[in-house]
Amino acid sequence: MQDNYFTLIERLAPDLAQEIERRALVLERIGALQPVGRRLLAQRLNLPEREVRTVASLLKDHGLITLDAAGMCLTEDAAQILPMARMFSRDLRGLTGLETALNQRYPGVKICVVAGDADEDSHVLGEVGRNAALRLRSFLQSGSTLAVTGGTTISKVAQTLSTGSPMNVMVVPARGGIGRSLETQANTLAVEIAKRLGGHHRMMHLPDHMDEQALQEMRKLSEIDETLALLERADVVLHGIGRADDMTKKRQLPANVEAEIVRKGAVAEAYGCYFNQKGKIVFSASTVAHNLGALKPDCAMIAVAAGARKAQAIDAVMAGRKHAMLVTDEGAAKAILALPQ
Repeated sequence: MQDNYFTLIERLAPDLAQEIERRALVLERIGALQPVGRRLLAQRLNLPEREVRTVASLLKDHGLITLDAAGMCLTEDAAQILPMARMFSRDLRGLTGLETALNQRYPGVKICVVAGDADEDSHVLGEVGRNAALRLRSFLQSGSTLAVTGGTTISKVAQTLSTGSPMNVMVVPARGGIGRSLETQANTLAVEIAKRLGGHHRMMHLPDHMDEQALQEMRKLSEIDETLALLERADVVLHGIGRADDMTKKRQLPANVEAEIVRKGAVAEAYGCYFNQKGKIVFSASTVAHNLGALKPDCAMIAVAAGARKAQAIDAVMAGRKHAMLVTDEGAAKAILALPQ
């Protein structure tokens, strides 16, 4: 009935549907960014500032937002209708339809599609991270162990994760050190996420890749063995996804290793593993995280990735192991659905 109602509005009054969508979108963004100025909001929405100013004025007249020197904020009345406005906006923009289509491609997986394409607008990645952060707590309970990988996308999740009632969860890095920016290392993100959840954390003082014999020697140290044991029995794994060609260069793998990965048809990388299009692991670049794809059956895997360029990579990783949730964007979702199944 609800879907028919949205369709009716679009058919009978497309101009009205667009205006409702615009107001709902502005209201939702104010709720996410408040207090926020009109100029910044216009930049985030890729709309002319005068258009945002007009919508904001109408929302203020209806008692839905307040406006002062700090910026715009929602009123209590707006907070009550925000969930409905968000749902209405998503339906009119076709995001709900994309989620339904992806759910048919990946049965049993919770799907969240954010508007836009991260390849074209850098702000979209922040929205993908925020939406993943909003849903993360629902997978955790007292005593849970959460393993997190590094990377720019997962750093967006950490940055936008709201603090709330402390949770008795243990957060561990799912990767060792890999010689890149400290801000996006798994260790750093595990600490930040644990802090925001009000939980506990353990560090992984190991390089990401080392031979098995060296790893077993390091496990003789109680601190290392405890962290690895926690990782191996993780209840939830939060990870990003990358294109194989991008990640071999970013990780600065030796030329012969890169050639082997290409020869084996790798199209995706996640938690140190390289996957071909059918989702089979063809190479593991991480000694620490290589077995994440073989965790206990009830481990909830949460993938967060965006941008149309990553469509093939996302599809491969989703084919490789059962996931509990995928958070992505409109650009990637449309590109994935255009791929053969």
